[in-house]
Amino acid sequence: MIAKALLLGACLLAPATAAIAEPDFSGSWERYPPMGEKADPRYAPSPIPDPQLKPQYRAEWERGQKILKERLEEGQPAGDNYVHCIPDGMPSMMMGMFPMEVFQRAKQINITQEAFNQTRRIYMNETLPRWDEVDPSFYGRSVGHWEGDTLVVETTGIKANVTFRWTPHSEAMKITERIRLLAPDILQDQITIEDDYLEKPWTYSYSFRRMKGYRLQEYVCEDNREVVDEDGKTHLKIDR
Repeated sequence: MIAKALLLGACLLAPATAAIAEPDFSGSWERYPPMGEKADPRYAPSPIPDPQLKPQYRAEWERGQKILKERLEEGQPAGDNYVHCIPDGMPSMMMGMFPMEVFQRAKQINITQEAFNQTRRIYMNETLPRWDEVDPSFYGRSVGHWEGDTLVVETTGIKANVTFRWTPHSEAMKITERIRLLAPDILQDQITIEDDYLEKPWTYSYSFRRMKGYRLQEYVCEDNREVVDEDGKTHLKIDR
């Protein structure tokens, strides 16, 4: 009886197990390492391997890579969506050349890229719809949930003409991200792409560094396109 009383008293005095709080990714982030800096090996992004495309799709990709290589050697634009002022979409927007901002709430997380003012919305704790249940778009439909300190995001419904590194894909493509803090100010996004066009899943990662106090700038593609008129004067290509 005494032993039971002591056990009960110990249980009453023991502190309740605290729920694990999700990390806060809110704020501005830049690609890590920034251009010209050497990365800490602990936080460096992984190399991006070539996609393991099935033979019937690989030939198309190889033709595109050959064109891309020739254009770069000539100092010409790649000829991708950027040239036409079309945003990257997913998954390319996650490697944007400019900073990004994360706005985190319990039910929704928004990620905005400064380039093209691109915003994707991640709806928390919802079921990922089938690819053919959503209208194809640049960013698709994203749903997320927490696995401990890792944000797991699944995305589908990406337009077939929205590609990463000119890699063809079907509208059934699925993107899974595992986003976590490697250090208080270093964020990692591990991306895995699954699709019928691929022999096996395509996985790589990006790293980001927190930019304390940075506020995203407005980016309008047309503002960044300059032309030289008949008088030799340079001005922005905006209809007047």
